Amino acid sequence: MEASAVLVALFLLLLITKWHGDRLYRFAALPAFFGHLFISIIVLPRLPYTWDIDQFHDVASAFVSGELVSTSSTVATYGTFQGLLYVFFPSEPVTAAVFNGLFAVLVYIPVAYLYRSLYPWMSDHSYGVMALILYLPLPFLFFSLPMRDALSAFSFISLLALGVYALRGRDAAVGLTMVPLWGMVFLLRPELGLVGLIGFGAAGSVKLIRSLGLELSIPSLAVVLGGLGALGFGLFAGVLYSFEAVNAELAYRAKGGAVYLDGMQYSSWFDFLLAAPGRAIYFIFTPFPLHVESVFHLLAFTATPIVIVLFVSAIRSLYECEFDETVAVLLVVVFLAGSAGYGAINSNFGTGVRHRMTLEFILVIVAAPVISRWELLVGEWLGVVPRHGGEHDEQQRKAQKLDCHVEARREYPDEAGE
Repeated sequence: MEASAVLVALFLLLLITKWHGDRLYRFAALPAFFGHLFISIIVLPRLPYTWDIDQFHDVASAFVSGELVSTSSTVATYGTFQGLLYVFFPSEPVTAAVFNGLFAVLVYIPVAYLYRSLYPWMSDHSYGVMALILYLPLPFLFFSLPMRDALSAFSFISLLALGVYALRGRDAAVGLTMVPLWGMVFLLRPELGLVGLIGFGAAGSVKLIRSLGLELSIPSLAVVLGGLGALGFGLFAGVLYSFEAVNAELAYRAKGGAVYLDGMQYSSWFDFLLAAPGRAIYFIFTPFPLHVESVFHLLAFTATPIVIVLFVSAIRSLYECEFDETVAVLLVVVFLAGSAGYGAINSNFGTGVRHRMTLEFILVIVAAPVISRWELLVGEWLGVVPRHGGEHDEQQRKAQKLDCHVEARREYPDEAGE
């Protein structure tokens, strides 16, 4: 039975959430964890889809028995991790699903650090951000499955948080701990590993410009981002895919009932670059309404309005609010590079919604001020937050409004860069 895995994962969850110190997070994490268990144990066996579950299970079983399996490096990596779980717990896919539920809940910890680093003036607690991270519909479903999505998202967001901590504190020791974590991310999802490198390159360049006392102007930023864009394209073409492999991947992805832009092939690398912005838009916002032809398509479509709202809210937050430039550049570059890279080869929104989940979390982080404003409005509507409370309540309300840059300069002049 998987009871032993559940007990160990639950113990780790209670231990880590107690260490984190946010009582409401601990209370919110428990139902989220049990919700993941419900999907993995009760719902999953009744779904008509198997995705790549059997591939990972076969690799894990072969690992336990000492056999070698010929498969891709990414499947082999997560299959090996799953095999390590099989050494201590029942050799069933649900074992991996239990620990994926744990990773899905714990991902809020690095997310919380990132949004507080991006917006230092914000309150330590944004329960709206917490609710979205724990309960966004499609991540909630896919992170419950015995596949690599939950572990790769948790590892990548943790890598970003550690990188921000190292950059802000100039902590070389923390920087060294990022190396094995980056290696794990690269083995699980090579594209995220390379995107992370580009993001840290951009953030490090901004930090260097500021440390030299130079002004961070639009031309200087354009030069930095242009150079990193060229580097990213070189890494994509030289490490991940050759030109022939890109077209082969496009053809491979253009199968099934969730296909978009089918039949498209690149004739040159210039054609590839020319199509990248449009394909990135498709990747972020598909499925479109006319793509919906089944119940599963409808489920995938429910994420589209959420992504649109988060995307607009993220832009509005950056436009209206004071933010840490280094963290902002890191997150924006990661989002843009990830969208362009995935969009270039994805032709199936069924796969795309899984690849997009980590980028949705970045949108939630960047949109945190608007989300906190929603939280206050909902609290007022429910009567939890009084409309005319004391002085402290009024200050909190003002700080969360979209003229937050005024409050940031007044209350946190150092962190606002003044």
